[in-house]
Amino acid sequence: MARIVIVDDDELVCAIVARTLTPLGHVVLPVRDGEDALDSLWESNPDLVILDCALPGKTGLAILGEMRTSAMFRGLPVLILTARRSDWHVKVALEAGANAYVRKPFEPADLIAQVTALLSPPAPASTVADTLLDCDRLADLRGAVGIDDANRLLEMMLRDIATRTEAISGALLQGDFARAEREAHALRGASNGIGALDLALACLTIERGESRSSELLEGCALRTIAAIEQARTTPAALR
Repeated sequence: MARIVIVDDDELVCAIVARTLTPLGHVVLPVRDGEDALDSLWESNPDLVILDCALPGKTGLAILGEMRTSAMFRGLPVLILTARRSDWHVKVALEAGANAYVRKPFEPADLIAQVTALLSPPAPASTVADTLLDCDRLADLRGAVGIDDANRLLEMMLRDIATRTEAISGALLQGDFARAEREAHALRGASNGIGALDLALACLTIERGESRSSELLEGCALRTIAAIEQARTTPAALR
């Protein structure tokens, strides 16, 4: 199950997208105005954004540009869904940071195929260190909020990893899989935000019900905590 935000001012399009994706187990959250888009992303912590280009308040490409300069949303998959027909518009959207492009009117099967591909786990990175903690993502975080605030955020993340990992392990032990999946979703979003890719992937296996054991998650959490501690005490890691 994935949480998907669709930003489109057309109520019918939002309804069609929801009707197409909800039977697959996804939660579809509509946003009708471009000005509300980024606030909605912070509130909902989605796995995927479906974005129209022509929006009231703020254009889809403007929203996409802000997402790609944000440490939190730079890696969030974005599917452009628009009535614009030219190949030039496709090129502009992809160069702006879109991951995929579907033209309206669309076939449900085409939308499902694109969404499924975007939600698939990414290919492993080249090194273990890169997937444990992404230094580029940490550098973006420092650039956005400053090194002191970045360290404070990492300290909060340390507590969040420990607390949520314990909650997930306890829920799995008690057979409360729904709670485990909710906690895993929350931890995955926070992990992606700082580039803790291994931890995010471990959370995803629990969130999707692919694993009912906490062993992989607990080991990954310990390694991630150690990497964050090192990053906090090594300023160069945040530069």
